[in-house]
Amino acid sequence: MKKTALLENAWRTKEISDREKAKTWPDRFPANTDSIGIEIVGAAYKKDPSDKNAKEYIYEAVTEQQNQSLKWLINELKDTFGIRVNEIFRHPDIARKNETEASSAKW
Repeated sequence: MKKTALLENAWRTKEISDREKAKTWPDRFPANTDSIGIEIVGAAYKKDPSDKNAKEYIYEAVTEQQNQSLKWLINELKDTFGIRVNEIFRHPDIARKNETEASSAKW
């Protein structure tokens, strides 16, 4: 299944996740059980602050210091574990995520 099709069907997350988990690497997307997740922390603001029940957020841009740390960490992981650059994915490329979340992360 192409990435775009996977993202278009994000509402079927569990079904897609179960199907992907049944495949072997490299014919599937990585899962939490066999991947390393890197969290970049920043402020999140309600898209509509006047709506007390709003669940949509806008995330602040990744700082230059965070990007420098991210570059260092990814290089360490590549060197230590022999991870190839084509095995490194942004979360929104393989699973449902808010489009502004870490969208300015660079490595």
